[in-house]
Amino acid sequence: MTRREVLSAAICAALACGLALPAAAVAPLEIIALKARVQSQNGTTNGDFEIGGGIPVQVGERLRISLVGTGIVNGAGREVQVDAHFDVAAGHRDLSLVRTGPNWALVTINAAGGGGVLGQLGYATTGNYRIHPGLASGRITFKIGAQAVAAPAPVELPQGYTRDRWHRALELNARLHRAILGDEPHGERARADADRIYRDGYGGLLTVATALAHAAEDRGLGRSNADRGYQERDVERVGALYRDLLHRQESDQDLWRQDPGFRGNVEALHRKGLVAVVSSIVDSAEFRSTNQIGPR
Repeated sequence: MTRREVLSAAICAALACGLALPAAAVAPLEIIALKARVQSQNGTTNGDFEIGGGIPVQVGERLRISLVGTGIVNGAGREVQVDAHFDVAAGHRDLSLVRTGPNWALVTINAAGGGGVLGQLGYATTGNYRIHPGLASGRITFKIGAQAVAAPAPVELPQGYTRDRWHRALELNARLHRAILGDEPHGERARADADRIYRDGYGGLLTVATALAHAAEDRGLGRSNADRGYQERDVERVGALYRDLLHRQESDQDLWRQDPGFRGNVEALHRKGLVAVVSSIVDSAEFRSTNQIGPR
């Protein structure tokens, strides 16, 4: 065998022994949006819901919750399943975690504390993702006892009103109702509240929010009635308002640790009541910016 043949045989043997280049690292999948997909196994709650919004559910429902995101694949947005770890973050008496999968959780609604309470399913994404920290972990809020309806009936455009401004008033009114009362606006009150927002602008919005907070307190949806041990329930209530009205994605614990204003609102809820807290949130620059409302 010649020297060239010996060298060639040695190279072939080395390659056969696995001296190959390592595989290229897989780039993380970019996730630009996230939502909760809800499928009731024995009730009527179905559909896609914003993570920051409350999901109206009924006592006794068994729900499969999936995390669904918008991922950037080959430069285009595509719906993808998002892997995550799930746990009950708040309302352990009211919400039971039955089992979980890579990107879903099966929960049952108990509401041991009675109707109108809030339960929260915490999640933390676990896949190889490039995702905004505010979406990477958070809480999915259930408004237990709220009527599960797909959408309210359309409200006719009043004579002389502009369509865009009227639809905007309806949208803001619905957001206030869901956040403060935990239900959809309906009937004559829905029209009257939207009409006030349309006519009076931001001042009307504040008036409607305050009136809804009074109604919520009358229903027992305000501060905790306990003199001791009240803080956990009040933190949950203010946290839900922050997610619904300000679109915050942090957990209650993170809000408590990082945001002095949040802690102040929790204290205000206990000392002054829900009306003071709702007025403070809706009258804030953050609320106007988040909800794309112009300056006062």
